[in-house]
Amino acid sequence: MNELPNINLAESTETGSTGIYHLKRLWGKAVLRNQMNEPLVNVNEQELDHAIINILGLGLLPTYQFLHGQRPGFEAFEQWVVETGGDNITAEKIAQCNGLFTAQTPANENIEPDTLSAEDIDFWNENGYVVIKNAIPREDCVAACRAIWNYLQMDENDSESWYANSNAVQGIMVPLYRDPAIDKNRNAPKIRKAFEQLWGQTGLIVTADKCGFNPPQTDSFNYRGTGLHWDVSLATPIPFGTQGILYLTDTAANQGALTVIPSFHKIMETWLANLPKDSNPRQVDLSSFEKISIAAGAGDFIIWNHQLPHSSSPNNASLPRLVQYINWYAPLQKLQTNWI
Repeated sequence: MNELPNINLAESTETGSTGIYHLKRLWGKAVLRNQMNEPLVNVNEQELDHAIINILGLGLLPTYQFLHGQRPGFEAFEQWVVETGGDNITAEKIAQCNGLFTAQTPANENIEPDTLSAEDIDFWNENGYVVIKNAIPREDCVAACRAIWNYLQMDENDSESWYANSNAVQGIMVPLYRDPAIDKNRNAPKIRKAFEQLWGQTGLIVTADKCGFNPPQTDSFNYRGTGLHWDVSLATPIPFGTQGILYLTDTAANQGALTVIPSFHKIMETWLANLPKDSNPRQVDLSSFEKISIAAGAGDFIIWNHQLPHSSSPNNASLPRLVQYINWYAPLQKLQTNWI
């Protein structure tokens, strides 16, 4: 186990000008990592770090890119947080961050009707995913699509432009984290309520995640996504977790739709236990399992259990697939530190 250099690491309750707990400690750990050129294995606070970053709407990748790429002083990091978070850095959000350390997380005063019916819950339990129809209005889809098109500097009505700036897309991911339309969808009450039902609790926080752009394949452009995979450690026991995708455009099954192996969450740990010794589960052929590509309309939202193998799929239709990734989760649920 690595020993920390002779640098004082701030307590989580030590603040700077923003009054946000844990920011100074988060920054200090980045300083130490930069000096040691390796992770601090004896300071494992991933859940807290990610919770603070997500509550403030900063995005995990942009935050760590700034901390490790720019190597800012603490005041410069605070300034970046305020500028990047923008109007998301409210007194309510600061109280939510600080509540993680005082057991006084602000109560959710918005009482919404249930999003998921009893039949939806049964379907979720059996299949490991559920589709929420009309989770956001169509006009909100249009606004989010406009933000994505503008970010990509593409014209939705000019198919040649869909490939002209392809370097702005990371595979099929669009690193657009903040925009008023994106933020509005991210906090849609109907979506939040569905996650609360599945988690069986309130007080969840939402990820500040990317968007997605998957144009049709052509003779000169091939699908850039990955195959079936998991975004969670496969070390057992695998804690409960969710993932979610908002379709911003009507998406047919052959239009790059989300693809999953239904019900895999029910056999996941048994399947892992029965694999040949020393095999890599991420490289095991899953073709014997039936997979489905989920068609849905603009404004529909899909939540899936993170134990389901999943992927997007090649777009063999005539129009791009535009999506937004959204996930609400319990902020301090312990994760497996051993990545398998």
